[in-house]
Amino acid sequence: MAGAHQAENSPNWMPQARARLARRRAEKPATKAGQIRALWPDIEAALGVGQSMKSICRWLEEDAGIILGVTSLTSYISRIRHREKADRCPDPPTAQQVRSETQSIRESSAALLSPMAPVANDPALKRPEDPLAQAMRVLSKPKMDIRMIHNDGDPEGRNLI
Repeated sequence: MAGAHQAENSPNWMPQARARLARRRAEKPATKAGQIRALWPDIEAALGVGQSMKSICRWLEEDAGIILGVTSLTSYISRIRHREKADRCPDPPTAQQVRSETQSIRESSAALLSPMAPVANDPALKRPEDPLAQAMRVLSKPKMDIRMIHNDGDPEGRNLI
């Protein structure tokens, strides 16, 4: 243990640590998912030239010792692609960002149309309605009362007796 402690305190500990990490990085990953991720560039290239999943599974078993079925390989590949897509795409915009962007587009299109004299009742020139307006109207109406449909009880609050 004394030698390990001295290596940690030596001035060239960083190159030694990097060399050890590089050796470990070259080791076979412990999980099948890690093994597939490590071989992903080669698998993707094989798929790109038209190789089948079945043949890739066979190659993985023969050459890398990775035994898995076609559906498992398909699942791993789907996860890898999904993760890559998520890494490429920024976070989806929030509803507020979409509204503000839509409003700025409306304002810029209104500025373009303002020099011309629009026809007052032209439906093409009407401002588009807020996309949530219809939902807000529907939700603001009172809910249907099942007793009204079946004439059951006193839904209108009249005292019938």
